[in-house]
Amino acid sequence: MTDNSFKWRCVFTTENLLEAHIVQGLLSQAHIETRISGEPLAGGIGEIPAEQARLSLLVYEIKERAAQKILVDYAKKQPSSDWRCNNCTEINGPAFQYCWQCGKHNDKSE
Repeated sequence: MTDNSFKWRCVFTTENLLEAHIVQGLLSQAHIETRISGEPLAGGIGEIPAEQARLSLLVYEIKERAAQKILVDYAKKQPSSDWRCNNCTEINGPAFQYCWQCGKHNDKSE
């Protein structure tokens, strides 16, 4: 019988290296050891297909449930749709908290 506690399990995937490190930091704060798989390929996007350069965040199987709880909270806090600025009517992507055109804060993001 094999102990699966120390097998690495994928809990998160992204094409964005910065996001992978942000999520890695959140898990690290909870004392969950992580590993990012595919990081060396991230610089090759454009030269290789994006789906081949996806990043996977791995945790030990024994910590998977704790990591999933943190990831659910992380996903809930991520904006999911574009928003229109009340000041200049510019449409901004969900990642923007401030209008890229006029700099006004998105009052609906909180």
